[in-house]
Amino acid sequence: MSDKGEIAQKKPVRVWFDGCFDLYHFGHANAVRQAKDLGDVLVVGVHSDEEITKHKGPPVYTEQERYQLARAIKWVDEVVEGVPYKTYLRTLDKYSCDFAAHGDDITTTANGAHSYQEVVDAGRYKEFKRTEGISTTDLITRILNYVKNLQEPKAGGEDDHPRRRSSSVNLMTSTPVDLLLTSKNRNSHAGGDKGVAVNAQPNTLASPPKFGLTNLGIPKMLDTLRIAEFCLEGLREPTSDDIVVYAPGNYDLLHVGHLSFFEKCLELGTYLLVGLHSDESSLYETRHMGCVMNMQERLLTLLSCRYVHNVIIEAPYKVSASLLDHFRVNYVAVGRDTKIVATSDGEDPMSIPKQRGIFRRLDSGSTVTTASVISRILQNRSLYEERNRRKEEREAKMFAPKEKEHSLCAAYT
Repeated sequence: MSDKGEIAQKKPVRVWFDGCFDLYHFGHANAVRQAKDLGDVLVVGVHSDEEITKHKGPPVYTEQERYQLARAIKWVDEVVEGVPYKTYLRTLDKYSCDFAAHGDDITTTANGAHSYQEVVDAGRYKEFKRTEGISTTDLITRILNYVKNLQEPKAGGEDDHPRRRSSSVNLMTSTPVDLLLTSKNRNSHAGGDKGVAVNAQPNTLASPPKFGLTNLGIPKMLDTLRIAEFCLEGLREPTSDDIVVYAPGNYDLLHVGHLSFFEKCLELGTYLLVGLHSDESSLYETRHMGCVMNMQERLLTLLSCRYVHNVIIEAPYKVSASLLDHFRVNYVAVGRDTKIVATSDGEDPMSIPKQRGIFRRLDSGSTVTTASVISRILQNRSLYEERNRRKEEREAKMFAPKEKEHSLCAAYT
């Protein structure tokens, strides 16, 4: 038999990859991408709320939301819902998977056991490189630190009134719709809803935090190779028959509200072009607070989404005629309740699409917003602080032997 014939008769390699997929980020996406590269068919198992709470602490997203997020990742072929936190041989056999794949960071159960030990011992386990510089814990820490900064007095006698700081936090935890407009930010910027003042401060929330064990001390510096890896599949140019829908926004903490909106966009047209706003432009949308993720992080999550055909990086906040003409846009879409804030010059950023009659507001059917996601975390602040503390302790134990080994090596060189 020829080599071609033998290859044709080979069974496709089925890879098992499981996870929480909570507060979805590009680290999840890159893990999925690397797992898919190990075989032909990628079967993704998503843990239930009960299992995650038992072994890690309460998730931010519900299991149904996390199932939807997993299905939206373009490298995923099949999704299995509510799988155990520990990976068993019987699970691999049930879904006809040849082996399980995971990053080279150790995952443990509530009692400290290796989550993959059974499949490791059976020789049905493969590892790939963990994505450095991002984690669900890191994102939660960014949000909690931001609130902590609101509450703590400033150095040098520049303290805001304590009642005002308390009102800022209370507003965040009790009013999700207005979450991104804190009293602190209202009082520190001119312009209100009419646009960001000329002297607007940089993106506060997305500024790099102090690096700790939760992100392995790796600064968030992305490179073009990582972006290229995410572009190899799924993106394409529109054809002459495509109906192009342009959807501008910041898409911070990509969530099921965004995914449901994308699905509605693809009911309106056949090609989804996302306009990703820069960190600075996002100040307009969030009314001065900024984004949790920086623009590069938000870009990679969008590039991992199966609904997205192309992304305009640093898309202009005001939609111009040249942009619409160049990309042959048929419709410009925003969410039903999206607040369109005027530019600092008082202009409507959607004035040209409205003049052309191509502006559309779409009802995604979802009530989830970035503000409501942040509100969930703040309403359960003590639980997430405790969860983060436990993770830091586990990571400290895990990396202590490596640090000791490096110190010994340095002493003898």
